[in-house]
Amino acid sequence: MTHQHALILICLSIILHSTQACGNSPNQRVLIQVDSTKQSLRCRKVQQNPRQLCSLFDLRSGKRLRQICRDQCRRKCQASIDTTADIVGQARALLPPIPPGPYITTTSNSKVVSLPDPPTPRLVQNAARTNCPHLQTGLKSWHDASIWPNATIPKAGAYVTLPINTKVVVLQKVVEKLGIITVPASSELIIGENTNGISLMVKGMTVKGKLTIGSETCRIETPVTITLWGKRPSNAVQVVPSPSVKGIYVTGTLSLHGKRYYSTWSRLAKTIQPGESVLLLQRPVNWERNQKVILTTSIIYDSRSYHQNEIVTVDRLATTPPTGVGAVVYLQRPVQYKHTANRYYQVEAGLITRTIKIQGASTDSEPTDLDPLTCRTSGYDPWSFYYNMTAPCMGRQQTGYGGHVMVTGTGTAQVEGIQLYRMGQTNVLGRYPMHFHLLGDCPSCYFRDSSIQRSFYRCISVHGTNKATVSENVAFDVTGYCYYLEDGVEEDNTISFNLAAHIHTIGPDLPTGPSQRTSDYDQTAAVGVELTNPADVAASGFYIPNVHNNIIGNAASGGWAGFAFPVLDTPLGLHKKVMLRPGSANGLTIDGNTAHSTGFWWKHAAGFYLGGTFYYKSDGNLRYSAGRVDFGRGARMPCAIYNDCVGGSCKCREENDRPINLTNTKTFLTAGVGLNSWSGMLNVKGFEAHDQRLAIEALSKGFWLDNFYAACRTGQDLGIPSPGSAGNLEGSGFNWYDTTQSHIISNAVFENCGYRSADYDQYDTSPTRGCGDSSDIAKGCSDTSTTFGFVTHSDSNIPEVMQATKGLTFTDCGRRFRYTVDDHDTVSGRCQNWIDVDGSASGLNEPAFIASGLDSVKDWWGVDDDVVFDEQGPVSFIKKNNGPDRGLASVRFSWDEALHAGTDVDYCFNGDPGPCPIQGYLRHLGYKFSPSQSGAGPGMPVTANPDTTGMVGGYGWVLKLNGGAPRDLNMTEIEVAPNNMLLLSIAYPVGTVFTVTANAESWCKPRDGSISCREVMTAVNSVDLVRNGDGNTYHVDSNGVLTLRLFVTRTWTGDPNWLGVPSWNTLTRDNINYAVPRFDRANVKLVNFGYASFRIQATQCGGASGAFCSNAVADYDPNVCPSGYRQIAYDSCCSLSNPSQCVFADGTTTT
Repeated sequence: MTHQHALILICLSIILHSTQACGNSPNQRVLIQVDSTKQSLRCRKVQQNPRQLCSLFDLRSGKRLRQICRDQCRRKCQASIDTTADIVGQARALLPPIPPGPYITTTSNSKVVSLPDPPTPRLVQNAARTNCPHLQTGLKSWHDASIWPNATIPKAGAYVTLPINTKVVVLQKVVEKLGIITVPASSELIIGENTNGISLMVKGMTVKGKLTIGSETCRIETPVTITLWGKRPSNAVQVVPSPSVKGIYVTGTLSLHGKRYYSTWSRLAKTIQPGESVLLLQRPVNWERNQKVILTTSIIYDSRSYHQNEIVTVDRLATTPPTGVGAVVYLQRPVQYKHTANRYYQVEAGLITRTIKIQGASTDSEPTDLDPLTCRTSGYDPWSFYYNMTAPCMGRQQTGYGGHVMVTGTGTAQVEGIQLYRMGQTNVLGRYPMHFHLLGDCPSCYFRDSSIQRSFYRCISVHGTNKATVSENVAFDVTGYCYYLEDGVEEDNTISFNLAAHIHTIGPDLPTGPSQRTSDYDQTAAVGVELTNPADVAASGFYIPNVHNNIIGNAASGGWAGFAFPVLDTPLGLHKKVMLRPGSANGLTIDGNTAHSTGFWWKHAAGFYLGGTFYYKSDGNLRYSAGRVDFGRGARMPCAIYNDCVGGSCKCREENDRPINLTNTKTFLTAGVGLNSWSGMLNVKGFEAHDQRLAIEALSKGFWLDNFYAACRTGQDLGIPSPGSAGNLEGSGFNWYDTTQSHIISNAVFENCGYRSADYDQYDTSPTRGCGDSSDIAKGCSDTSTTFGFVTHSDSNIPEVMQATKGLTFTDCGRRFRYTVDDHDTVSGRCQNWIDVDGSASGLNEPAFIASGLDSVKDWWGVDDDVVFDEQGPVSFIKKNNGPDRGLASVRFSWDEALHAGTDVDYCFNGDPGPCPIQGYLRHLGYKFSPSQSGAGPGMPVTANPDTTGMVGGYGWVLKLNGGAPRDLNMTEIEVAPNNMLLLSIAYPVGTVFTVTANAESWCKPRDGSISCREVMTAVNSVDLVRNGDGNTYHVDSNGVLTLRLFVTRTWTGDPNWLGVPSWNTLTRDNINYAVPRFDRANVKLVNFGYASFRIQATQCGGASGAFCSNAVADYDPNVCPSGYRQIAYDSCCSLSNPSQCVFADGTTTT
């Protein structure tokens, strides 16, 4: 039916009460008007008859509505239909059409990840149920006065204890409003079925025996409602009421089994637009008429004050969905908002209604301090994305006091198919909608295919409980963390296929802050400002402080973050003295999880947030730091052994490292970051990030991203409320961090990332390239957007050899490279480097290195004439195969500790464009790079922060300091691959006496005859002997120039004799670990620095004190080329007569 034919007249006979027609005979006809815009039928004309009532039928359901049709028909009808069934059939035939394809299916809902589906239950239509508890023999009826004291059925307000050794069944409504019901250990309270429903209103329940509603093979199909009543005490946080008050407190058995609905939630198969009422789902469902369904938001911002979640009502299901569609659901009313299903991502529809409902009373559960929804942010916060925008009124909605369910002690819980509504008690410890409390190992415990709606404190807490199952649940409108592993000791649980939506934080404000830190939040029970769990300031859908659990197939929408993985140095609460470090736990399966519409309140908040630290202060009070914290208690160190240590004393041996694996993970519509990991040991295999500020952020050592797809903009309206704008939001891919990292990215696709501008069309000139521009307030991005960013703000932190990529694809991208600071020259900017394994990042399509392109270091990174300079970064592209031994290295030089100690104190700041005094320069050896011989620049500045990076595999580096030759020079934090040669030359006064040593790590303990920790090097007669030696030699030429080789040494130097230069395959003394530390993924190796060092001590060089020798030194500008050759690169010389005939620094030649 089309809207062009809004009014269609048909003739139908209306049958009153299925037996009588309107009018005097069954053949009397009625004119019915069909309004397709309202999707309903109504009587237009009908013969007047005061003794008859005509019925109005709803177009979609055929349901008879109570409406009187009064007028007489004025015309004859052309058809005769005489039964109600016929009318219903006609109504069904006039249902709105199913929207045409293409459809998104469970196999096409992602670009590269595979999202799992829950196992399909065995639902047999009209199958006989078995083991129905309410049908067993020997039961005593609640309404049988003879079972009660004084032969009196409990009256209103009564506190009731069931008779011992008795099974009491409730088969009809209990009209009395009761006090607390106690079920003795030998007794059982059973609630059965009644087509009119069964309801029970109580102050609470204590279940020492068993509370039973249905069974696994007899799922309850008629309504059962338990209402918990009671007003919140003013001191509920300070003096927590008994768990049986407004709660179901179970130390026995809780066995609740409502009707099985499958799927409990599904992603959409097609976008539903405002005004439409046909919902297409990817999964099949058996939902029923009048059930309530939550449609999650499709915009980037979600809070009480502004969101586009909506609850809709089911009318009916289509009997035959189109191919590829799991289900077609007709809704009773059109939707108000757009809910998106596109080829990148789809939002969710979740079933709320269940046959069993446990709820808080409507009269005393709701908060009395409701958010007025009138608050707005003020000013501009550069660390968030909002100003003068609608925002939560903080410190409100703190008084919710719903019911709760707690299972503890020797209790067990088998709960499925229930609805928890108006449950949870804000800030009251332990009072959650569902609480598995200190059950220990409980593999029989489960909470599944249920729903939680309007919870005032969490969804379910798994506390001190292991091996339980929480699966296929739907949660909507929740205050505080939803799915919650409480103390960090909970392990081997399965949290699978759950939906969490519209999550609200608790506390004085929303965590945000400059750089990578936020405010700290402390636990407080002070009246009016209660914050029982300070982590709730960053409440998210899922709280996972211990990854030794199975987290599979879940979806999160809303919240400060989607999935929170905070680092706990020790367990919390009742388990704080347990010898276990949750932050070092190794992961089980974390697969197929998604998050969206989150991360709005801080630019580092994320769909998946592996950050935040929860710990005890020295005064014993809990503190939560939402941002990045110190690398002690804040470090994640997943290890095979983590349960025999506490308080940061865990030291994981290398062979026990166990990286956490996140597989098949997706985020979208996140104003912060798709995935943010503040600490390392993480393998992300299969990851998608769409419509975000930044797809991924990893400030961690040991991070591998494989099979990655980022569509920085998909064309979706981001839905940022006015006066916010998408033009203020980056559309960037990945930022390389500035220090102490190891990152490998393999097999990645970047689509529509980077700012669109005529200045950035070097790689793609398409008019649709990039994430757009800042003028598009709905779908665009900021002018800082880039596919890859380099964090270049710092003079104190520099990038070592720490990043590599392979298998990159750029589709319709704008700006590809950008420095985060481009208004001044920084040490980190000069030292940028990147191993482009296959040339797919640079576009050279051959192995390459990407390095800084700043003017100040062009002669340092411009190692040959084939180097390509790209002004976008600016960056340099260096071809690896132009030499046989090309690689990267990083070294820290130190010669004056007082000078270096001023870094980030008096100069060389981390982010402040203040002074960073240059102390000298490094340059490559040879005439081509000599300022005096070729007019080249001075090279790489060496500053008071003496860290540097550069190309190796050439003739060597020359270090020249402004103050002269250093008396005591240490070379530490060395990163150079064992197959790459790094020679260092320094000019000293002729006649200087040297002691040159290689030193093991500081904790090396020498043992006579077995281990040595210091090797004193030997002088040899040529540089070639140093180059080709065992690493324990140096050379001093006639001009006083000292040359030695730098490499990554072991944790000890000999056993006891010198062990030589280790290779990639050399093992440590225990023959378990490698001697050269590395991060190794996807057949790519990144060398990591150890704590060994080289040291040059110079004496008899003039003067008796000071950092430098006082005697003069000669310039060192040797000709590195054979006669008849000229230097063309830092590692090669070619014949003047035959330029194709070349010799390399390692002695090899071209053929």
